[in-house]
Order: sequence, then C-alpha cells, then structure tokens
Amino acid sequence: MADRVLITGATGFLGAWTIDRLLAEGREVIATDLGTDHRRLEAIRPLPEKGLLIERCDVTDAAALNELVSRTRPGGIIHLAALQIPQCRENPALGASVNILGHINVLEAARAAGIGKVVYTSSIAAKPRGPANAPSNLYGVYKKTCEEISRLYWQDHGLPSLGLRPHIVYGVGRDDGETSAITRAIEAAALGRAYTLPFRTRSCFQYVGDVARIFARAVGSDWQGALLSDVTDNVISTDDILAAIRKAVPDSRIDGSAEERESPLVGFDTEPLRQVIGDWTETGVEDGVAQTVSLYRDNAARMSRQGA
Repeated sequence: MADRVLITGATGFLGAWTIDRLLAEGREVIATDLGTDHRRLEAIRPLPEKGLLIERCDVTDAAALNELVSRTRPGGIIHLAALQIPQCRENPALGASVNILGHINVLEAARAAGIGKVVYTSSIAAKPRGPANAPSNLYGVYKKTCEEISRLYWQDHGLPSLGLRPHIVYGVGRDDGETSAITRAIEAAALGRAYTLPFRTRSCFQYVGDVARIFARAVGSDWQGALLSDVTDNVISTDDILAAIRKAVPDSRIDGSAEERESPLVGFDTEPLRQVIGDWTETGVEDGVAQTVSLYRDNAARMSRQGA
C-alpha cells in the first residue's frame, strides 16, 4: 500500500474528497495545486494538523513537479489536475497545456523517481459519440489523448498507470464544469432555493464518496500495464435524480428541462478496475442525494453559527 500519496489538482472537487478518504485511512497526503485554497476540503472536514502536506505546484512546470516528487518521494500519484469543458472551450491552448502537457509531466516525474503507481482521471467525455463517433468537445479530445500517451508510456518505458473514467459525479464541492448542474440542483433543494436543470439526459451518475474510495483503493494496489476503466456501468436519468431530490426534500422547487444532452449509454467496461481493486459497492442515487443534502445543510448551519 502507498502510505504517502501525492495528489495533483488537490483543491478541486475530486481532490478534496480523495484527500479526505486517504486521511481517514491514516495515509499521508501531499496535496499539490496551482492554488492553495482548500475550501472544498474544509467543507468535508477541518484541515488536519498532521498527515497533510500542502504544496503549490503547477503541473505545466516540469522542473518544479520533478523537484516536488523527488523531494517528497510518494509511494503513488493520483493525478487529478485538469481544466474542465468550459475552460478548454474558451482557451484551447491553455487546456492543452494543463491537460496534455501536465499529464506528460506527471508521467515523466513518476518515471524519473521510479514510482510505479500513477492513477489519473480520464473522463466519459473521451468516449466516442454522435454522428462523428468521436469525443464531442476539446476536453474529451484531450482526455483521449492522455489515455493514448499513458498506453505508450507503458509500451516504451514500462510505467504502470490506471486511467479512470468518472461519469457525472455529484456531491458537495462540485461547482465547476457543465455537469455540476446536478450538484447545484441538490444544493438548491437543500438550502430552499429554486433551480431548473439546464438539460436532461440518461447517463451514469456517481456519488463522489464512491469515486474517492475507488481512487484511494486503486493507489494502494499493484498492477501492470496501462489500464483504462470506467468506474460504473449503471445508467439512470435526470428524472431519477429529480425523484431522489424530491424524496430527500419534499418541498423542493427543482424543475427539469426539455433540452436533451447526449451521453454514451453503452460500451462501459469496469473489468480493468476490478482486476486492480476487486468488487465495490455503489451508493444508490437516493442515498447519495440524501447524504449530499445533509452535508450542505450541516455546512450552512455551521456558517450561520460562525456568522452569529
């Protein structure tokens, strides 16, 4: 097991939840990001006095990343740093720099330090779809490119990697990216606000606590090859999300949308991940939404007490 884990993109949504999970398991975490604002983590747990080393590092800076990895000597790396769909659309060059060059820099740093456990986020956006049978946005193209780069790093250098494709992940702290609308709807319901989902779709919706546990288990495991895996194949719809919200908050004012958002519905493969971590249990949508509502309300109550 990797007792010391380096996480890039540590101030992000998945970063915060994965840090929380690793710390809960007693592992030491080196949390690195371009910024040092850990409000998403603080929405889950107070910043600990021990076990968490916060470092500022830009994954596009190869020299700085190599120095950090060499100095801290993690047993494994979880690479989460990436710009999301809107940022990649608005600034393609920066998106490519962070998402592709940053990915290469992480693999190079791991190779130089002899680290044989790199777990990284790909995305459902990398999957082909629509008339072009290809990713539908630059973010997906960048993620697909990173999958191929990882494959070649195993072929050329023997560097093991595990690329995980989260789908639509929801939970406290998901406030960035197009599909953050699912979490915004849950937050609005929890806090008594009205909200209309901007799209409807059928897809795989995952509670963030499940995804964090998967990342933590994966980086503590051993494997060979450049593996690539979905993390679920359970397809539901935004109607199911709305029903779960209304069950958790009966008086909620959350509406759906008639605008369809295309999402892959078939071709999911979770077997590579099962080879690494074995079986896992998914949190059902009703429980995941209820837990998210509860945490939003707890945080709101805490902020109210602090402001009183």
